Amino acid sequence: MVNNLRFFQIVQGLIITLAWTSLSSAENIKDAWQKALDHDYRIKSAKESTAAAEENIAAAKSLRMPSLKGEAAYSKIDETPEAEISLPRFPVMDAPLLKDDTIFASNISVSVPIFTSGRISNAIDSAKSAGEAARADESKTIQDIKLQVADAYTSVLRARNAVKVSKSNVETLSAHARDVKNFFDKGIVAKNDVLAVNVALSDARQLALQTENRLDIACSAYNRMLGRPLAQEVIIDDIQPPSSKDTVPEKNYEALLLKAKENRPEIKALSDQANAYEYHAKSIRASAMPQILATGSFNHFDKTPLEEENIWVAGLGLKWDAFDGGVTIHQARAEERKKIATEHRKKDAESMVELQVRQAWLEIRETTKRTEVTRDALSQAEENLKVAKNRYFQEVGSNTEVLDAETLRIKSLTNHNNAVYDSVMADMRLRRAVGDI
Repeated sequence: MVNNLRFFQIVQGLIITLAWTSLSSAENIKDAWQKALDHDYRIKSAKESTAAAEENIAAAKSLRMPSLKGEAAYSKIDETPEAEISLPRFPVMDAPLLKDDTIFASNISVSVPIFTSGRISNAIDSAKSAGEAARADESKTIQDIKLQVADAYTSVLRARNAVKVSKSNVETLSAHARDVKNFFDKGIVAKNDVLAVNVALSDARQLALQTENRLDIACSAYNRMLGRPLAQEVIIDDIQPPSSKDTVPEKNYEALLLKAKENRPEIKALSDQANAYEYHAKSIRASAMPQILATGSFNHFDKTPLEEENIWVAGLGLKWDAFDGGVTIHQARAEERKKIATEHRKKDAESMVELQVRQAWLEIRETTKRTEVTRDALSQAEENLKVAKNRYFQEVGSNTEVLDAETLRIKSLTNHNNAVYDSVMADMRLRRAVGDI
């Protein structure tokens, strides 16, 4: 009994440990993307739209299949109809046409399209093109969600580092405030130095509270995108910006632009939609052309004087709407104008894609250089603070120099962190611009 209890406790401990490890392990950006895509209602809606397009394709293909119909009718008339029959040398006689005053008839027919002037084939092509457009829209939705998640993810990292910087500011000023207080107690410095450093420390603490609040807001926005409770703790891996060697060189800009025009789902969706309108117009025009069907039917008539109550019929049917007042031609022209309108939208989208690629390309070059510049400024700002403190302790420098040096250090840290995460987002936007996120 004791051994069993001990075994149960060990197993329970392992389960709790594994669960805690799973919950506390840091997420990376790919984990965040997957969780967001599993939750986001926009992608669920896009998937349903794609599924609906697939059903439309299946429906269009089914137009080629045989059509089976059944009908039945029961009628009652006020009196049994009769016909007058007059024969030479015989008086006029009344002969009943039905056995009584009720009629029952049924029919089962099957028809198969043999020739439709392209109506069905164009309808299928239109449905297929619309399906491709729906899949491209789904891809666009996925890429949009990924970019938004990346932005939220980076905002958390940016806010988290801002909290670290603000805490560093508070710690540095607190230590300096203690030194200034000691100097004041010994009569080395004036009270003005104590007041100045206390004001700076108060401002730093206020900024720390603001940055912590911004971090909470960023985490809440991130959790919302992943479908989690807003207050859930966020533990994520850091993202490094692209290195200098990964920066897009000038000679690759045209290649990026070409890749964007080939990959961007927005352009593909518009192209497929234009094709769908074109095929639909052809299908409408074909519906007014000759339509040939093979037909077969079984007919049953009850309570009639016919010798055979069951009749089989087979034949070919021809339908040709030679004139319908212009309905068909106007409907086809409407679809053709929709195609032209979509092609105009496609050209506008191509122009916008080109602008987005160039903006992202320029931004990633700029942020990469900013990251390098601000990294160099960090060590200089740290050294400047040390020099200012030494001068102050040796009574050859002022308290203002120390506070200004600390302000420069915090500004350098903030500029570097912003440059780093601006570079990360520039890389994400460039990937989105070329349709490869």
